Amino acid sequence: MNSPDVDAPVYPGTMTQHRSVNASACAKAILVGEHAVVYGARAVAMPVPTLQMTVRLTPTTRRHKNGDPIFRVLLGGRSVSPHVDGLVEEAFRLLGIEPFPLDIEGNSTVMIGAGLGSSASLCIVILKALAESVQLPLARYELASFGTQLERRFHGNPSGLDTAVVAMGHVVSFAKGAMPLEVPLQRLPDDLPWRFALLDSGVRSSTMTMIQVATPYFHGSAGERRIANFDQLAAEVIYGLTHGSTMEVAEAMTAAGAYLDEAGVVTDHLRDIIAAAKSVGCLAAKTTGAGGGGCVLALLSAEHGAAQVIALNEHLGGTRVCAVELI
Repeated sequence: MNSPDVDAPVYPGTMTQHRSVNASACAKAILVGEHAVVYGARAVAMPVPTLQMTVRLTPTTRRHKNGDPIFRVLLGGRSVSPHVDGLVEEAFRLLGIEPFPLDIEGNSTVMIGAGLGSSASLCIVILKALAESVQLPLARYELASFGTQLERRFHGNPSGLDTAVVAMGHVVSFAKGAMPLEVPLQRLPDDLPWRFALLDSGVRSSTMTMIQVATPYFHGSAGERRIANFDQLAAEVIYGLTHGSTMEVAEAMTAAGAYLDEAGVVTDHLRDIIAAAKSVGCLAAKTTGAGGGGCVLALLSAEHGAAQVIALNEHLGGTRVCAVELI
């Protein structure tokens, strides 16, 4: 990131041309389709509105002596890493906006490296803030597409799943190279919401490393069958969500979790958390994200979800439990 030049000239009009805005983007969790989505299978993922990245964008007048705008980005009160340095400049280019000097200050409850799409959240929230600052309307599909291009700074060739969910803020069915589709949720009996819990293992792992671990599982004739199996499980999850069948979703999540275990991305610690979730009555529990660490996603009982969250907190001790409701 460029540092301010003390004697940089002030360019009039900057503060009136662009608005100060607030923007936010949520986390995401995958119900079924981790790894398989890279090879063409459908995946189904959900937003996690209880975990948010929020930023405040403020136009400034700070420029370098050569007239280039100065961007200052702070997250959690700290300057971003050099890896993120060019993110704002790239976002300007993607949106077709003439760069202007600005401050971006943000905070996040989206855990980094936990399989919850923290890089997608950062990309989407910066794009949203820039577009809103210049009153540029963006369809959610456009936002998702730009977000995927921007996320290449973090992951060389992302599938686009994470940015699609974060941009759309809805449960989506996603296949690489196709338009993401919203999955309409059928409310459960007695008008109850769908209830989930994210259980943070506290362990962080590299997405790229776990992709390399899982790659052999999806190669060859056996790999083709496994990709087709994941695709079928995605169809079952979609059916369950749209018809209000928690058992259909639970069975598909459980089967997907078993495949991920076979692929070698589920650790003993994650297995312990999954077993604990099932012991308190969760309908299903599986690794969500690349694996090797990160989070377990549990499907709760619609009627007893609140009690199950309490039991999970008691049973898992220091493990962070994040309750999620979808309606």
